[in-house]
Amino acid sequence: MKALKSVFLAHYKQFVRDRAALFFTFIFPIMFILIFGWAFSDPGINTFNIGLVDQGSPKSFSYIVEALDHIILDEDRNVFDIQQGQLDEKLQLLQDGELDAVIVIPEEMDSALEQVQSVSLQLYYDPSQISHQQTMIPILNQVVEEIDRSIQGNVRIITLEEQSVQSHDLRYIDYLVPGILGMSLMFTGIFGGIPIIQQRQAHIIKRLGCTPLRRSMLIFGELAFRMILVILTAVLIIVVGRLVFDVQMVGNWASLCGIVILGTLVFSCLGYLIAAFVKTEEGAIPIINAITFPMMFLSGTFFEVSNMPSFIEPVVKIMPLTYLGDALRQIMVDGSPLYPMTTDILVMAGWTLVCLVITIRFFRWD
Repeated sequence: MKALKSVFLAHYKQFVRDRAALFFTFIFPIMFILIFGWAFSDPGINTFNIGLVDQGSPKSFSYIVEALDHIILDEDRNVFDIQQGQLDEKLQLLQDGELDAVIVIPEEMDSALEQVQSVSLQLYYDPSQISHQQTMIPILNQVVEEIDRSIQGNVRIITLEEQSVQSHDLRYIDYLVPGILGMSLMFTGIFGGIPIIQQRQAHIIKRLGCTPLRRSMLIFGELAFRMILVILTAVLIIVVGRLVFDVQMVGNWASLCGIVILGTLVFSCLGYLIAAFVKTEEGAIPIINAITFPMMFLSGTFFEVSNMPSFIEPVVKIMPLTYLGDALRQIMVDGSPLYPMTTDILVMAGWTLVCLVITIRFFRWD
């Protein structure tokens, strides 16, 4: 225990003296929250997959299909890709992320229009699909207004009743904050291998190899320090998100702490794996950049994975940050899952175990 304490304090002193490490651990993630939170408020228009459910009003169904088909994105694409089916089937596809919205045409709509009575279309949507719902819902409201005017003139009798498939609405910043937290855990963990490489270059580790200190104790001492550091970073990100953008934490705090610790283990062990095989800091930096930058931009940190090209999907599924970000969103903001929580945990645990075993097996003192 005394050896563990000594290793922990040594890494703490080395960290607080490194201004670059302090910047990238605490300031860098906050800058991303502020910049992306303010910058991405005007998403573009894509093709939206809409499920249409006709509960017994064929005339109204044809009006709506025709109106949606007339909304053109460009010469080759419509704004809406329409799929007809049953309500349960379409709602399941919506929850699975294969549809962007489901519109339900009620049975009484045909008769209501003939008698000039008010009627509501039900619109089911997923608020966690931020880039979609911010542009899709206003367009659908305009379509309904046009249908209303074409049928009844100035008398407004058709309304669009919005129903979220989640218990609360999400904004882009709600999507972003868990992603920034996951990115911060990645950087803090992977760059934890750099101090070990620096100590090896300075022959500090070689001298430690002449002592009774075991390799596993050296790694666990550094890991204990990273855990404390990550918890402080997580608290800072969550507090800034809450105070500046009113990002609400809706999940269980104990579950969040467990995922944060697991995410730290994943990327710390990945950093130690790099340190076990790379001899110099100059050689480690390009390798770390080659690992972190693709994960930062392809794992859903800033943009939804569903918006990415299909050929990138195999790469996305390999990256541990994909599963960490997915788990954090499920817990923090009740975001729609990419994968079941069990899958997220098992994948991250698998990465941790493999990296840790290889690191302990091949780590060298010199």
